[in-house]
Amino acid sequence: MKPKRIFVYTILLMIAIQNLTGQRSISVYNVDFKSSELCLTGELFTPDQIIDGTTYFNSEWLPGDIYLLNGEVVRNKLIKYNGSLDELFWQEPKSKNVIKLDKEAILQFHFQNLDGDSTVYFRKIKVKKNPLAESSEIFGQVVYEGSLSLFVLHTYKTAGTELIRKNGILFEKTNYVAEPVYIFRSANNKTFVAKSLSRKRLYEFSPDNKDKIKEFLKANRTSGYPDNFYLKRLTIFLSSIVNQ
Repeated sequence: MKPKRIFVYTILLMIAIQNLTGQRSISVYNVDFKSSELCLTGELFTPDQIIDGTTYFNSEWLPGDIYLLNGEVVRNKLIKYNGSLDELFWQEPKSKNVIKLDKEAILQFHFQNLDGDSTVYFRKIKVKKNPLAESSEIFGQVVYEGSLSLFVLHTYKTAGTELIRKNGILFEKTNYVAEPVYIFRSANNKTFVAKSLSRKRLYEFSPDNKDKIKEFLKANRTSGYPDNFYLKRLTIFLSSIVNQ
């Protein structure tokens, strides 16, 4: 038997043993011989608690490309991203097992088609979400890149709990609501972090340009969470006032 086939059969056997023994995690490798034998690493995802579906950036499995730190690109894999966990998941095509991919190995990932949009990228960035926290690596959606770039962290906050029944057993389920974090980063890596894009918060971005910021906000009103079109306009505007 050819070595490639032996390797594939070994991996399938490992997954089957995992299902039979009930272990919670196992290292797995996806070798796609049509993609230059590129590898993904991760572990079988078996959460102890039910994951709130609203915390997934994409509710359905979508084809995507995964860019690895070693320079390789693994293309056309079914992936999901969860903002609450800040983890990227891959659905293994044959077993349908859900694999939590190793974040350490990933540079960025790209959804090939998200509701007709083929420009949705997430990149791993290192950032402090608040002044007291240590810097951590997290996946941020790339909204705009230029002399001033904008990344959005799709984080969530708890909104109470509820009891639900599954297979006759009661579980306490935590509910979440979106709490996006906006990361503005200049070419020299100076970073401005905001949980709100209110007038007061944007004044802190450039205190010497309050009048211009006020004029922009008056001409570009938005309600609720701003869409990417508004966010791009805002980033280009903020870039213009700090680079004058």
